[in-house]
Amino acid sequence: MKCSIKWLDQAENAAPEERATVADFTLELSGQNVTKHLIDNVLGESVTVALYGIASGLAHDWWSIFGARDRVFSFRKYRTGYLLPDLRFSFDGAIFDIAAYQVAYSDPDLRFWGGNSESLSRDDAEAFLSELIEEVLERLDDRGLDKTGAALRWQRVKRSRQSQEREFCEAAGGLGLDPYQIADDAAKFIEGAENVFDDEALIEFVSGAAEVDQERLLKWVDRMVGMKGFRYRLSDLRTIVDVAQKEDPKRLNEPAWAVGYRRARAIRKQLGIAQSDRFRSMFEIARKFGAPKNYNLAPKVDGINALRREAENGIDIHVRNHGESEEANVTNRFALARAIGDAACFPSPSTAPINRLHNAYRQAAGRAFAAEFLAPIDEIRSMRDDERDIYSIASELGVSSMTIEHQIENSERIEEACAIPA
Repeated sequence: MKCSIKWLDQAENAAPEERATVADFTLELSGQNVTKHLIDNVLGESVTVALYGIASGLAHDWWSIFGARDRVFSFRKYRTGYLLPDLRFSFDGAIFDIAAYQVAYSDPDLRFWGGNSESLSRDDAEAFLSELIEEVLERLDDRGLDKTGAALRWQRVKRSRQSQEREFCEAAGGLGLDPYQIADDAAKFIEGAENVFDDEALIEFVSGAAEVDQERLLKWVDRMVGMKGFRYRLSDLRTIVDVAQKEDPKRLNEPAWAVGYRRARAIRKQLGIAQSDRFRSMFEIARKFGAPKNYNLAPKVDGINALRREAENGIDIHVRNHGESEEANVTNRFALARAIGDAACFPSPSTAPINRLHNAYRQAAGRAFAAEFLAPIDEIRSMRDDERDIYSIASELGVSSMTIEHQIENSERIEEACAIPA
């Protein structure tokens, strides 16, 4: 991902910040020019735009861009009247995805093509966006406009990135809030979460709590963390995941789904679980990992499916009670498997939430683990060869029909993830 800026002088914009930052702007994704367009049947390679709006928007949304999960941002939000390609981007905690979508404007008639995309590491994404913001601010500084709102905001963001404020600011962004203008109750919730979670686990916990009773949720977490005894202990899980980590190390820049699928197969093999084996209940799964006879569900609460935390002589898994129905029992099994998957995919001792987020790295890894651990794709293929439909397969394997559908859809991904490197 790279861009080219050719500044244009003598622009006629009314606002001095815009007038100073009009430029011919070119952006490439994966080596393809996504600012190439057709305007009145004439091909153009770049767009003319006042870049102050983009720089200011990125600076003000910085903490939401890197703190929000399950949220997509668009460069068009910052276009301030100019015609821009439809570039959408999101961040899952590890990978920054950006893609171009086809869009057409009228008066003038202009069309941008779509289809190109690129994935960046967090460091590369931050570097690109930072350089773009700073190049615009340097242009403004050269024109004697060094006290703009964007400049003041960016200085504050940079200070926070280099301090202990970073996690708090990112967590606030996960709630869609401005960390510098945040209500006391929201700040208190984030600060309470910081006492339990660290790094990406903190961001995923807070981001997943945007629409629930946050005070009640945090009290539930504090209660589970303070729980004594072995009631929620999987006493063998720490040893099992340490062996898996040693025998199947994580690969560089690995997608979340890849590590999840692969670790699921590794854990089944390590425990001697045959492809044809079935788990009839959540408790049967838990016993495979050393759960006590009195292992049970945790109290009901909204905003979390399970909590994984390190404990002496094992790992505690608190599965929130989802109810008494058969659908709830399926959800409980899947939540437990996801929490086991979190430990398998991220073996370092930590406390982590299992929640509803989809575009979140840890949640995606745990979800892939649970799907392959409970419903191996090879067993699904075998049952389909026996002319079983997805509902019959789901019922026998104790998962939802959606899980079976996703396994079938992702079968090539699963084999790709589990292939032995050349």
